[in-house]
Amino acid sequence: MKAYYLLAAVALFIATSCSSKSGNKVDASDAKEATANIGSQKLVVDTLASTVAWKGYKPGGSHHGTLGIKQGELSVENGELVSGTFTLDMNKILCEDLTDAKMNEQLVGHLKSADFFDVAKYPEGKFTITTVEKLNDGVNTHRISGNLELKGVSKNITFDANVTNEGTSYKATTATFTIDRTQWGVNYGSKNIFKDLKDSFINDDMEVTITIVANAE
Repeated sequence: MKAYYLLAAVALFIATSCSSKSGNKVDASDAKEATANIGSQKLVVDTLASTVAWKGYKPGGSHHGTLGIKQGELSVENGELVSGTFTLDMNKILCEDLTDAKMNEQLVGHLKSADFFDVAKYPEGKFTITTVEKLNDGVNTHRISGNLELKGVSKNITFDANVTNEGTSYKATTATFTIDRTQWGVNYGSKNIFKDLKDSFINDDMEVTITIVANAE
């Protein structure tokens, strides 16, 4: 059973390589210089209303959950998002689909260990916007690029999002996208790194959807 728990834990943050399940694949690049907070209107991220959702797959199953958001702010100019940043609380990794309390605790504990996100050493992650491009595709309103930092590694990623506002409250919801976990040094179970895993490998992709709600100071 111990082996089962370990294999299940591995799957939590890993998405399938099948593009029909894992959404838009994002290729990370070197971190870029962040945009200064140039907007005249400052917004504070509502950490209770905002979420970073993940979904991971393994052969024959999947798991999903969320990451905590510790703090953040966005900057707006003439009603348009121009910059921002938010901090991830890696101690608040949650799995939402396992109802057995013991299994849930074991899985989350393994994710927090050095095998995965090494939360004791890296208790926070971070996302900082580097560019914002307005879109007109009828679905998403903006294309956002930013530096995602996990385990002390910072990589630039780009994804589409729908940004709306009601008065002084703004909401940004990304299209679901996937990133390759190994680009941030989360290598456990990767057949691209460990060649002798045979059928015990776990795919490298993980699926992410971000919702940020921010309100005027």
